[in-house]
Amino acid sequence: MSSQLFSGIAVLSFVVLLLILLLRHLKQPYFIAYIVSGILLGPKVLNIIHASNVVSELGEIGIVLLMFSIGTDIDLRHFSQNFYKPLTIALVQIALSFFCMFVIGSQVGWDLNTIVLISFIISLSSSAIIFQYLTRTGEIKSQLGIITCGVLLMQDILVVPMILALNFMSGSNASILDLIKVCIGGVLILLFLRAAITKKLFQIPMRREIIADHDLQVFIGFCLCFGIAWFSSWFGLSPAFGAFAAGILIGQDKATRWLGKSLIPFRVFFMVFFFITIGLQLDIDFFINNAGTVVMIAIAVLVINSLINAILFNLTGNNWRDSLYGGALLSQIGEFSFVLVTLGASRGLVGNYLYQITLAVITFTMLLSTIWLAIIQRLIYKLPVTNMVKPKIK
Repeated sequence: MSSQLFSGIAVLSFVVLLLILLLRHLKQPYFIAYIVSGILLGPKVLNIIHASNVVSELGEIGIVLLMFSIGTDIDLRHFSQNFYKPLTIALVQIALSFFCMFVIGSQVGWDLNTIVLISFIISLSSSAIIFQYLTRTGEIKSQLGIITCGVLLMQDILVVPMILALNFMSGSNASILDLIKVCIGGVLILLFLRAAITKKLFQIPMRREIIADHDLQVFIGFCLCFGIAWFSSWFGLSPAFGAFAAGILIGQDKATRWLGKSLIPFRVFFMVFFFITIGLQLDIDFFINNAGTVVMIAIAVLVINSLINAILFNLTGNNWRDSLYGGALLSQIGEFSFVLVTLGASRGLVGNYLYQITLAVITFTMLLSTIWLAIIQRLIYKLPVTNMVKPKIK
């Protein structure tokens, strides 16, 4: 068993490294290498990775650490002053996605549960991809970057009621008591955050000693991140939401800025497994047999999401150049959509064909996201520059 474990990790590391070197030369994001590694090492190609459920659990840890690190970078006071624009964009986006899917679903014979599920899926963008992209281009602190990040955070928070809605729609054992428990957990976390930030309830002791001790830094970060994530999960909320709240909590204290840097290697390591899981779940034979359908749907999703988000960005006060760019940033389908479609399949809301099509489309929109952004960037340069700010691109 140990021999298989070490050989698997060795082969995985080697394949990922080769793909990263290739993508670095092509100036493409590394997450593509992780997804392709999952496809290559999965049961349909080289059949090296067998325990896909273990890989999936490791990937969930990556999402938790990602949301924790995102929270440490959030200026909650500034975010609370600009709360309504991102929330409005996220909510209206879900409503418009439902309208589009209702029109399409009515033509192809989907029931209401399937329409709602697909609406939720296409309305979520990828925090993992866009946060890394904005950080790499230096736009995360720009006005457009702040609004885009706000929309992504609102979407991540709205995943919780989406999961609850799917549970109730499927007739599972979820009850009113479960809903009350979720609401109580959310309110407790938000009230604690508010009190901790406004009244300075939270301060880490032994600051000087901790700054000089890397081991203490790592495990204090783990305790805060996974402790509040577990608390959030116990109340029925997403563990990622609890980790995000933990990140916000410690991010308000300048003495804890070392936490983000200390956990970066762990975040990268476990995020790799999340994207590998995506590649493992993709049925390559199904994709080849339905490639035309998948590509057409993926392109349609990118175009529709770009237009919806561009219109919403413009209506909330952004110029058309920034709006088109923001719409393109949010055009791909995100990682939490995998959670929703997997839940929907397990609850019987979608059959195997629609499940595999959805997995393939989500994966393909992620893979096409940087190409789509490059196309939109070339397009917006041709627009009139009056009262418009050219996005900063490195």
